[in-house]
Amino acid sequence: MSKYDGVINGNGPNGMEDKPRILIIGAGSRGNAYARAIHQSGIGTVAAVADPIPLKRRLLGSKYIWGHDREPGFEQEFDGWQQFATWERQRRNAPYCDRLPGVDAVFICVLDEQHADVVTALAPFKLHIMCEKPLATSLQDCLRIYSTLLLPHPQVGPETVFGIGHVLRYSPHNMLLRQLVLEDDAVGDVLSIEHTEPVGWWHFSHSYVRYAMGVTVGEADR
Repeated sequence: MSKYDGVINGNGPNGMEDKPRILIIGAGSRGNAYARAIHQSGIGTVAAVADPIPLKRRLLGSKYIWGHDREPGFEQEFDGWQQFATWERQRRNAPYCDRLPGVDAVFICVLDEQHADVVTALAPFKLHIMCEKPLATSLQDCLRIYSTLLLPHPQVGPETVFGIGHVLRYSPHNMLLRQLVLEDDAVGDVLSIEHTEPVGWWHFSHSYVRYAMGVTVGEADR
C-alpha cells in the first residue's frame, strides 16, 4: 500500500469514508479548470472557494459547491486565503472542532508572485497542497517555500503531499516519449534535443504581458 493512498481514498482528517475535501484558492480560469476536473472525476469534493472578487467566487461556487439554487454556507466561501487561514485556526481551536467541516487539500491558483505567501501561510495546517506553476517568481521565494515545507525528520516520510501543477509532464505524448527513451530504450542514446512549443497568438500575447512587459518597462525606467 502506498503512503499516498489516503489522499486518493479520502482517508484524511475529515473522516475515513469521505472523499477528499478541497479548497480552491483563486477562482480564475485555472481554479475553475481544477474545480471542473475534480467535480467531473468524482474522486474528490470541491468544498470551498477563496477569492477577493465576489462575482468570480460565486460563479465557481454555484457550479461546483453549493449549486445554482442555494446560498453558500459560511465555511464554503472566503474573500481570500487570509480569511480562510483565520477561519481554519478558529475551527481547530474550537471545542466542537469535529462538528465544523474542514478541508483535506488546497489548490493554489492565485497570481504567480503570491504563491510563496500562500504556501508558507498554509503549510503549518499540514494540508495537502497543489500549487499552480510556476512555484514562485524568485529564487528567494522558492527557497522560502522549501524551508517552510522541509520536514523536521525527512527519514520518516511526508505527512502530506505537495505538488506543482506542471500538467504536461503527464500528457500522453510526454509519457510515451519517456517510456520509449528511458524504459524501452527504443531510440538508442540521445545525442541532442530540440524542443519547440508551438503556442498560439493568444498565449503569446498573454505571456508577453505577464513576463516580458515587466522587464521592458523596468529597463525603460532606468
